[in-house]
Amino acid sequence: MKVLLLALFAAASVATAVVAAEETTPSSTTPAAVPAPVAPPSSKKDPNARVCKTSPVIGTRVPSRVCMTRAEWEARTRQDRQDLEASQRGGLTTCATNPCGG
Repeated sequence: MKVLLLALFAAASVATAVVAAEETTPSSTTPAAVPAPVAPPSSKKDPNARVCKTSPVIGTRVPSRVCMTRAEWEARTRQDRQDLEASQRGGLTTCATNPCGG
């Protein structure tokens, strides 16, 4: 991943340097180049794409790697949020406010 990011950063730096060099040279000898149309990035990501995430595990130095589709990650996030909200609402309940079975 780091190698990919470094390669992208290097490519962007070279492209910036080339553009800067072209802007400083007189363009009277060459016609202005028209940039090719670029397709806009898709705003919707493929829900069936497989995504792997690494998370730390308490008690070990070896992290856990979990792979699921984007749709499964979204469903898990929704369920985790619902569980958290339910436990927060239920955490305020005491035997004084809600009679305990006993």
